[in-house]
Amino acid sequence: MPRKPEKSQCALCERWVSQVSRHHLIPKSLGGREVVPLCATCHKTLHSFFYNVTLSKELHSLEALRAQEDVARYLAWVRKQPDRAIRVRTRRQRR
Repeated sequence: MPRKPEKSQCALCERWVSQVSRHHLIPKSLGGREVVPLCATCHKTLHSFFYNVTLSKELHSLEALRAQEDVARYLAWVRKQPDRAIRVRTRRQRR
């Protein structure tokens, strides 16, 4: 009998998903070491919203990310979505 895949919780949107990746709160290229598990959609969305410099200087904690207006609006939407592939487009106005 096939086993059900294990689910993991995304640290940002708090959804239970089949797969998470490791996100450096301060980008590794800028010396960051602390990582949190993020679903693919949250991970892609953060990097489409913000440059690494912005993530390292202003948004280097989950609390800071959740408090940011665009991220809060995104989280309100994504929390209603099932565990599936969601297409993420690059924003025209990254910060």
